[in-house]
Amino acid sequence: MSESMKIVKLKNYGIPSYIVNIWEKHYSPYLLPLQEDAVRNYGILNYGENKEGCMLYTPIEEIDSRFRGNDIGRSRNDIGRSGNDIGRDCRVASLLAMTEREVARNNNNNLLVIAPTSSGKTFIGEMAAIAQAVHKKKTIYLVPLRSLAEEKYHHFKDLYADCDINILISSRDRREYDKKIIRGDYQAVVMVYEKFNYFLLEHPDFLRDVSLVIIDEMQMIHDPVRGPLLEEIITYLKKNKPELKIIGLSAYLDNEAGFLNWISADSLLSYQRPVELRKGLVREGTFKYITHNSYCCGEETFFAPDEVRDNCYEDYLEKTVSYFVKKDEPTLLFFPTRKDTRKWAGWLAEQIDAPRAENAIFELSRLEETRCRDELLYLLEKGIAYHNADLSWEERNVVETYLRKGEIKLICATTTLAMGVNLPFKNVILSLNKYTSNDGDHRNGYFTSLTVADIENMGGRAGRLNQKKGEDFGRVIFLAHSLLSETVVQNLYFNALKPVNPAEIPRVNDPVWKYRFFLKSDTKTLYRPLKKEKNFTNFLLKAIAKGINTGEKLDNHFKELTSDFKKDDHYWIFNFKEDDLKAEIKENLERLIEHNLVDYGKKDSEKLFLTRTGILINSRGIDIDTYLLFKGYLENKKGKLTNLELITLLTKSSEGKNIPIPFPQFNQSTDCYYKDDWKYYYQDKMAELVSDRGEDGKEIYQDILELNGEDCDLDLETDDYLSIKKALILYDWIGSKEIKEVEEEYRIYSGAIRKLGEGFSWLADSLAVVAEDLGWSKKENKKEELAGIKILSEKLAWGVEEKGLRLARLHIPGLSRNYIKVLLREGYNNKKCLRELPEEELSKVLPKILAERIKKRFPAVLSSSFTKDEKPKARNPKGETCNLPPASRIPQLVSFNLQPVLQIDIHRPDRIIFEGKEVKVTTIGFSLIYLLAQHRGQVVNYENILKKLWKEEDYAIYTQINYHICRIRKDISKAINNKSRYVKKIRNIFKTVSGRGLMLDIKEKELEQISSP
Repeated sequence: MSESMKIVKLKNYGIPSYIVNIWEKHYSPYLLPLQEDAVRNYGILNYGENKEGCMLYTPIEEIDSRFRGNDIGRSRNDIGRSGNDIGRDCRVASLLAMTEREVARNNNNNLLVIAPTSSGKTFIGEMAAIAQAVHKKKTIYLVPLRSLAEEKYHHFKDLYADCDINILISSRDRREYDKKIIRGDYQAVVMVYEKFNYFLLEHPDFLRDVSLVIIDEMQMIHDPVRGPLLEEIITYLKKNKPELKIIGLSAYLDNEAGFLNWISADSLLSYQRPVELRKGLVREGTFKYITHNSYCCGEETFFAPDEVRDNCYEDYLEKTVSYFVKKDEPTLLFFPTRKDTRKWAGWLAEQIDAPRAENAIFELSRLEETRCRDELLYLLEKGIAYHNADLSWEERNVVETYLRKGEIKLICATTTLAMGVNLPFKNVILSLNKYTSNDGDHRNGYFTSLTVADIENMGGRAGRLNQKKGEDFGRVIFLAHSLLSETVVQNLYFNALKPVNPAEIPRVNDPVWKYRFFLKSDTKTLYRPLKKEKNFTNFLLKAIAKGINTGEKLDNHFKELTSDFKKDDHYWIFNFKEDDLKAEIKENLERLIEHNLVDYGKKDSEKLFLTRTGILINSRGIDIDTYLLFKGYLENKKGKLTNLELITLLTKSSEGKNIPIPFPQFNQSTDCYYKDDWKYYYQDKMAELVSDRGEDGKEIYQDILELNGEDCDLDLETDDYLSIKKALILYDWIGSKEIKEVEEEYRIYSGAIRKLGEGFSWLADSLAVVAEDLGWSKKENKKEELAGIKILSEKLAWGVEEKGLRLARLHIPGLSRNYIKVLLREGYNNKKCLRELPEEELSKVLPKILAERIKKRFPAVLSSSFTKDEKPKARNPKGETCNLPPASRIPQLVSFNLQPVLQIDIHRPDRIIFEGKEVKVTTIGFSLIYLLAQHRGQVVNYENILKKLWKEEDYAIYTQINYHICRIRKDISKAINNKSRYVKKIRNIFKTVSGRGLMLDIKEKELEQISSP
C-alpha cells in the first residue's frame, strides 16, 4: 500500500506555500485517502476553463523537472515507476495523468462526494474554494442552516485572516454584505440555501464571475422543506450555468442510487472511515459488534449479566454509561426530542458518579440567567450536559468547548449534533426512534424508526479523527434491553449491513463504473421522494418564474411532477390534492392575474410572465394570502403604526401561523395544552396590553379581542389564540424584560423564544418589502413608518430595543440580548467604544471569553489604557462617536452669571445647588459629586470610586456608579423643570468617559465648594 499523499505536494497543483503551511498546521501533514483521490483523479484543484471548455490544472510538464521521482500526477498503476519514466516527454506525461474519470469529466464538470462522517469530505470543499481564490476565481459555499453558515464563515475568516482572501457571509439576518455580493466584490461567500435561491431570483447576474458552487450537507435533498429547494438550485445551475462547476458534499443518503441516477454528476464515493467504527448492540452486558471498514466481528464485556434486569432500559443505560465514564471516554447519547434530552440527562446525573466540570460551571455561571443555564449548572456537577435547540449560542458554545477540553463526558442530544459539528466522541448510543413530520408541517409530528442513513450519519459522530490522540476506534451502540429490542435492531439495521460478498463492496479507489454497477443491481433502493404540496397558488407562481409560461407547458409540467410520470427529469414528485389539475391551474392562474402578480406578454399574448410584484413574492417565499393581507392592511391604514400593531399583523398572517411555537415546555406534565384556560388567559392579557397602550380602536385587534369591557364571546380557532400568544411573547422579547422572566411567563425556553423572533424577523422584513412595493419609500409621510418596519425586523431578530441595534449589527458570537443591555447600561453603545475599551475593563462587565472575542474583532487603536491626566484625541470626526465625546471636541461651557454653576456645601450633604436651583441628592450621590469635585477636570477611574465610596463591600460593581451618576443628572433636570437647553450641559459636566471612569468637567470659577463654617 502506497504512502498517503503529503499536503506539501499540493504546491505542485498551484497551491501557494503559505496556504499549504496553514493546512499542514491546522489539519495534518497528510491527506486522507478520500481527499487524495479528489485531488489526483477528480480535479478539485482545477480553477477554470480553457478555450476548448476543458478544466485547467497545473500541467505535469511544468512541475516534472522540479519534482522528479515523486508520484504527483500519476495514475495508481504508475506508483513505483521513476519520475524519469513518466515525466521525460511532456505530452506523454499529460496523457498518463488522465485516468478514465478525468476523461469522463470532460463531458461533465460536476462532482458529488458521498462519504462517512470524519472521512475528510468537508476539507475537499475547502481546498477547492481556496484553489479558486488563489487563481482570482469566485466560489459560493452553500449550507442548510444559519448556524452552520456562521461556523463556516468564522472558520474561513480565522484560518485565512492573514492571506487577504475576501470572504463574506449572507443569510436571512446577515445582509450587510449583500451589495458587495451583487457587485462581485468577494472571492468566497458562505450562504444558506434559501438566500442563494433569493439571489438567483432577484439578482441572477450575481453568478456572472462565479466558477464554483459547493453544496455542503447534500443529504438534505431528502428533507421535505429544503429538498425541493435544493433540486431547484441544482436544476437552475445545470440549465443556466453549465460552465459553472458544482461540488456536492454529502453524508450517507437513504436513496443513494436514485439520487445518483438523477443528478448526473461524477461521483466520488467511499464507505471507508479513517478511524475504525465498532457497530453493535449491548445484550446482557456484552457488546457484540461488526467493524465498519473490515466487516470483522468481535465482542467486549461492559458489565456482568446479573447487574441488569431484563426488559429494563434504565439498567442498561446506567451500566453502559458508567463503564464509559470509568474509562474516561466521552459519550454522546441521541434522543428523539428536546424533552427526552433533558429528562435522561437529569436521570443520569442522579445515577452515575462522574467528575465535576469545574471550569465549565464557572464560565456558564457568568452567562445570562435562563432555565437552560440553571439546568446545565446542575448537570455539570456530574460532567453531564444536554445539547438541543433550546440552548442559546453561548450555552451551546460552553458545552462544546468543555467537551473538547475533556471536562464534559456525557452529552444527551437531539439531531442538532448529527450535522456539521465536529466533536471528539468515542462512543455514540442511539435510540431506535426519531421525531419527524410530514412535509415539514410541525403540527403533524410523529415518531418513526431511524433509517439506515440516519444510523450511519448519527453514529458517524463516534471515533472522530484526531491526529494528536491517534484514536484507533469508536463505537456505535444500541441497547438491547429485551429480546424484542435485540430482534428489532437486527432487522432494522444489522441485516442491512451484511454484504453478499464483502469483497465486492466498492472502495474509495475503485473506478466509478464499478460503483454504478453495484448500485444498479440494487433496484430496491431506487425511488423518488414524495411531498404533499398544499400551496398550489405559490407553486404555480414558481413554475411560471422558471419559464414554464404557457397553459400547455404548465399542464405538462404538473403532470411530470406526479408519481404517474416515469422519466427522471425531476427528483422530487408531488402529490397535489386537486383531482382536476387542469382546472386548478386555470383557477389559480386567474387569481394571480387578478392580483397583478402574473400577466400575459404584449408581443406574445400566450406567454405568461411575472410582474415586479410577482417576482418579489416569489423571491421572498411568502404565500399569496400573506401578501394580500399585508397589502390590504397597509393600503387602508390610517394613523401611525405601532410595534404591537405590526407584530399582531405578522402573527395573524398565514405565514405567521405556520411559524411553530412549542407546547409549554416545563411546569406541565403533558406535551399539549391543558383544557382551554390558556386561550382566555392570553386573550385577556392581550386586551389589557392593547387598552393600556391606548390602541383599542385599531382595526387589527377587532376580530381577535373583545375591547368594550364585555365578556369575550368571539369564536376563534386554536391558531388564532396561538397568534395572540406569539404576539405577546414577541412584544416582551423586544422589550426590557429579562429573558428568564419571559420564559417563566410563557413556559417555553429561551432558545424557542429566540427562534420565534428570528422567524418573525424574516416576516417583518417581507412586510417592509411589500410597503416598498406600494411606494412607501417615495412618500414623505410614509418613509418614517417604512423605516420603523425595518427596525422592527432587526429588533425581532435580536430581541433588543432600537438603541441596542448598533451593537447587534456587529454580529459578534455570544454578544446576546442580555450583554447588549449590559453594555448599554455602561454607556458602551457602538463599535468605537468597544475598540477603545481595554480588555480588562470589558471583562469586568462581560464574561472573559466574550471580552476576548470582542477585542480580537476590534483590537484597541490606543494603548491599553489612558494615563490619569490624558484625554483621548479626536479621530474620524465624521464617524460614530462613543457615548460621550472626548473633551477636545466639547464646546467649553460659558456662564454669563456671576454665581457659580455648581455649589457644594460639605455641611449640607442632602443637597447641591445647580444654576441657582436646589437639588436633593442621596448621601452616596453627594459623596460621589464631592469626590469628583476634588479632582475637577480629571477622570476618576472606577476602581478609585469603588474604593473611596464602597470600601470593602464586595458586592459593589460598576453599574452602581453609573446608576448614581444617572440619578444625579435626572434629579438636576427635574429641579430645573427639564429645560431642554440644559440637558446636554448637565451630561457634559457630569461626564462618563467610556472605559475609564467619571469626570466633573467644569471650570474652576464655575464651581464653589464650601468646606468651612
